[in-house]
Amino acid sequence: MSVAGRDAVGYVCARCGNSWSRPVEDDLEVYDTVRADLPDRTLYGSVWQVDDDRVQVRDTSGGQLLWVERWRIILY
Repeated sequence: MSVAGRDAVGYVCARCGNSWSRPVEDDLEVYDTVRADLPDRTLYGSVWQVDDDRVQVRDTSGGQLLWVERWRIILY
Protein backbone atom coordinates (compact mmCIF):
# COMPACT_ATOMS: atom_id res chain seq x y z
CA MET A 1 0.00 0.00 0.00
CA SER A 2 1.19 3.54 -0.67
CA VAL A 3 0.07 6.77 0.99
CA ALA A 4 1.36 10.17 -0.16
CA GLY A 5 4.15 8.47 -2.12
CA ARG A 6 5.43 6.43 0.84
CA ASP A 7 5.03 2.73 1.51
CA ALA A 8 2.43 2.15 4.20
CA VAL A 9 0.99 -0.70 6.26
CA GLY A 10 -2.80 -1.02 6.31
CA TYR A 11 -4.74 -2.34 9.30
CA VAL A 12 -8.37 -3.43 9.70
CA CYS A 13 -10.07 -4.17 13.02
CA ALA A 14 -12.00 -7.42 12.59
CA ARG A 15 -14.23 -6.61 15.55
CA CYS A 16 -15.29 -3.03 14.76
CA GLY A 17 -14.48 -2.70 11.03
CA ASN A 18 -12.31 0.43 11.42
CA SER A 19 -9.27 0.72 9.18
CA TRP A 20 -6.11 2.84 9.34
CA SER A 21 -2.59 2.97 7.98
CA ARG A 22 0.89 4.03 9.05
CA PRO A 23 4.03 4.70 7.00
CA VAL A 24 6.77 2.06 6.80
CA GLU A 25 9.86 3.38 8.60
CA ASP A 26 12.48 4.43 6.03
CA ASP A 27 14.97 6.27 8.25
CA LEU A 28 16.02 3.54 10.70
CA GLU A 29 19.55 3.61 12.05
CA VAL A 30 21.63 1.30 14.23
CA TYR A 31 20.78 1.68 17.96
CA ASP A 32 17.31 3.13 17.31
CA THR A 33 14.73 1.87 19.78
CA VAL A 34 11.90 0.03 18.04
CA ARG A 35 8.83 -2.12 18.47
CA ALA A 36 8.03 -5.00 16.14
CA ASP A 37 4.51 -6.39 15.90
CA LEU A 38 5.02 -10.10 15.23
CA PRO A 39 2.23 -12.64 14.69
CA ASP A 40 2.85 -14.30 18.07
CA ARG A 41 4.16 -11.41 20.20
CA THR A 42 5.31 -7.83 20.36
CA LEU A 43 9.08 -7.42 20.37
CA TYR A 44 10.81 -4.40 21.93
CA GLY A 45 14.47 -3.78 21.22
CA SER A 46 17.15 -1.85 19.42
CA VAL A 47 18.27 -1.95 15.80
CA TRP A 48 21.56 -3.76 15.09
CA GLN A 49 21.48 -3.94 11.27
CA VAL A 50 19.31 -2.47 8.52
CA ASP A 51 18.79 -4.11 5.11
CA ASP A 52 16.47 -2.97 2.33
CA ASP A 53 13.48 -5.04 3.44
CA ARG A 54 14.42 -6.30 6.91
CA VAL A 55 15.91 -5.13 10.20
CA GLN A 56 17.91 -7.03 12.80
CA VAL A 57 16.56 -6.26 16.28
CA ARG A 58 18.14 -7.11 19.62
CA ASP A 59 15.34 -8.09 22.03
CA THR A 60 15.52 -6.08 25.27
CA SER A 61 14.12 -8.90 27.40
CA GLY A 62 16.44 -11.73 26.36
CA GLY A 63 19.17 -10.20 24.22
CA GLN A 64 18.27 -12.44 21.27
CA LEU A 65 18.98 -11.08 17.76
CA LEU A 66 16.09 -11.51 15.36
CA TRP A 67 15.57 -10.47 11.73
CA VAL A 68 12.21 -8.74 11.27
CA GLU A 69 10.50 -7.53 8.08
CA ARG A 70 10.84 -3.75 7.85
CA TRP A 71 7.06 -3.16 7.56
CA ARG A 72 6.58 -4.65 11.06
CA ILE A 73 8.94 -2.12 12.70
CA ILE A 74 7.70 0.97 14.54
CA LEU A 75 10.34 3.55 15.56
CA TYR A 76 10.15 4.89 19.14
